Amino acid sequence: MTRNPEQAQLAPALNNQVAAAHKTALILVLTFAVSIVIYMGVGVLTLNLRGASTQAEVPYAFYGAAAALAIASILLRRAQLHRMKLEVVAVSRGVEGLIKHLLNATIFAGALAEVIGVLALVVAFFGGGQNDVIRLSVVGLAVSLYNYPRRSAWERAVYYFAATKPNASAGALGL
Repeated sequence: MTRNPEQAQLAPALNNQVAAAHKTALILVLTFAVSIVIYMGVGVLTLNLRGASTQAEVPYAFYGAAAALAIASILLRRAQLHRMKLEVVAVSRGVEGLIKHLLNATIFAGALAEVIGVLALVVAFFGGGQNDVIRLSVVGLAVSLYNYPRRSAWERAVYYFAATKPNASAGALGL
């Protein structure tokens, strides 16, 4: 990627800011994924310790909620990371605000995946079976992996908007 001289001056500070925000987002998304696996393990263990029971129709409501949350997470991520939205954020809040926006959008979308993981655990207590817990957990993990932050995309967006906004300052991110 070739940069103009103005971007070359901003590069070290922007790299540090993007790297710090990306690392935070990466740790949170991976933590969400690990917690979903833990929820699945606890749910399956609970069902195995409790033994066989009659399965109610309750899991269908959980499947509907999980599907709605998965779609909402995908739509939220796509809406928040759309080029026009990023342009509005960059113009109104500057490059630092853009980096914070990228971080917040990733956290919110990942949190919805976490809620799906919690649903997987809750279904174990409301008459669901082992397969229900595993299916919901897999959906939560899939949504979590979809929300995995891509550093190269973040860097391209930040450098693009830093170059188009000449008075962008490279201050502290303030996480």
